Amino acid sequence: MISKTFRIAQMIVLASFALSSAAWATDSATDSATDWATDWATDWATCSNASLSGTYGFLHDGTDSNGTPTSAAVTQLTFDSTTGTFTGEQIASHDGVIATEPVTGTYAVAPNCTGTGNPTGASPFSMVVTSTGFLAVHPFSEGFAVKQGSPTCTKATVMGSFGFETTGVFLAGAPATGWVAFIGELKLTVNPSGEGVISGHVGGSEGDTTLTFAPVTGSYTVDKDCRGRATVTPKGRSEMHFSLVVVDGGKEMLVIETDADTVVSGTLVSASPRRSSWEP
Repeated sequence: MISKTFRIAQMIVLASFALSSAAWATDSATDSATDWATDWATDWATCSNASLSGTYGFLHDGTDSNGTPTSAAVTQLTFDSTTGTFTGEQIASHDGVIATEPVTGTYAVAPNCTGTGNPTGASPFSMVVTSTGFLAVHPFSEGFAVKQGSPTCTKATVMGSFGFETTGVFLAGAPATGWVAFIGELKLTVNPSGEGVISGHVGGSEGDTTLTFAPVTGSYTVDKDCRGRATVTPKGRSEMHFSLVVVDGGKEMLVIETDADTVVSGTLVSASPRRSSWEP
């Protein structure tokens, strides 16, 4: 949870610095206060509903007032800028109960790239549109979205090496109880039979217990709509199951653990070029 919050805060700071620098460069070319004000307004008037259009993967988490994770979800959303509406489906953990849920709603993006989303039957969220997607927040919940980037996907879309990280909590009934974090490097390949295969190493922590890096085995599948599933089994430990959404043309995957009594989510980020054929 801390890593995701830091990532979002860092992105906001960098985006603000970049926009401020661009505005300063333009404004410094004139000495007129009126021209400065006009240029400032022009520099910032860059967004509309059309800036958020198409299909995105959206990873979002919620906590209670003490900061303990209570929900995690990975959602695939399609935005229609002509109607100001979005539709999609999410896989969510609500206090360790896994559910598949439809998502619909409306949205509006202001010229300064801020906006509001209004999901049907849920709380509105504030958002900031970025060059790759958007950042979102509402009370006790935050998240980020990345554009899908590929119209369709296959297992080959995500072949290669990925950095892997997830954080959250295991509840009573899971293999352990308390805060958890996992990190590792995973290699995804497609064997001659067309099956998705996972290998690599994963470490991390479960509560106060440090987990040293251990080899993993696993499998994965990716559907045409760029959603998929994966199983990862560290040596000597219980297997973990994940639902995923492929984004950025296969360079990243947003994941949620789908084992009961877990509230865990994270990302896989490409560490190697894509391969076009299976690796032995």
